[in-house]
Amino acid sequence: MIAHPTMDPLTAEVIGLLRGHKRPPAIGNLAMTLNISKPRLLRALENLKELGYEMSVDHDQRLSLVSAPDRMIDIEILSGLKTRLFGRHLHCYHRIGSTNAAAIELAERGAPEGTVVVAEEQTKGRGRLGRHWHSPSGLGIWSSVVLRPVVPPAQAAGLSLLAALAFAETAESELGLEVQLKWPNDGLVSGRKVCGVLVELSAEVDRVHYAICGVGINVAHSAKDFPPALRKTAGSLAMAKGAPVDRLAFYRSFLLHFETIYRRFRHEGLAPLLPAYRQRSLLLGKKVTVRQGREKIGGVAVAIDDTGGLVVRSGKKEIVAHSGEATLR
Repeated sequence: MIAHPTMDPLTAEVIGLLRGHKRPPAIGNLAMTLNISKPRLLRALENLKELGYEMSVDHDQRLSLVSAPDRMIDIEILSGLKTRLFGRHLHCYHRIGSTNAAAIELAERGAPEGTVVVAEEQTKGRGRLGRHWHSPSGLGIWSSVVLRPVVPPAQAAGLSLLAALAFAETAESELGLEVQLKWPNDGLVSGRKVCGVLVELSAEVDRVHYAICGVGINVAHSAKDFPPALRKTAGSLAMAKGAPVDRLAFYRSFLLHFETIYRRFRHEGLAPLLPAYRQRSLLLGKKVTVRQGREKIGGVAVAIDDTGGLVVRSGKKEIVAHSGEATLR
């Protein structure tokens, strides 16, 4: 587990001032505003260069911020983040085993709802059914949110649908992409899997202690960035858009969409949110196979019920699957 270099308060304040000035400030004036010496300001500027910020100084010694790094660091995520809850407690890593595993540790220690873990790279990224999630450095969004919904455990299973819906709404509003959702946890763009969700619960029979909602979103990958086994089925936002995608801006928007959906879920339950999911469903009306452990259910996916279960008509029976993996036949 490797944390990102820590941005000290002074360095963060320098960035805030540079972004807040309509006209680039002179270095001497900036030092006076901060009530520090010019050498100390220059050391802070060196720290920013090490973090990947690019700055320029004109002939009047006025300092401008030219570009910020495309890195999952707290000040960049928080810059322009409009959420009230999600991401206000933020843990950023350069490399980590699994964001879900780290979020579980934080939740066990009492981390508040909305705590977010995000990483540039996962070495042991978790997919559903024990699979590995390919999580290379700098190309995607690998993130987990600590949730503490006051609902029975059976209802918490619907969180995977809500996270997938938040991804769809973000991709549509930010990038103009058409998203299909494959029950229970996949987001597809142009027929390729771009987003996956993994929800892990700590619960008793009648209450949820916490839910960890892990989301992996492929953002900047090209086809060659995927292992050979995934190249026919996996895609990315950049591949679908045919242009680069601002990873940080997309992540901030995703957190806002997810928070908005989650707040509604807490007040109204799952059912009012499902029409938006159903209209994007890849499976409804089609022949599917649902695998639940060693059991297979074959038939036509006819509905997603108000608990988030997939209703499959098999012969004259209708069977509701609340977990498992569904594939098109």
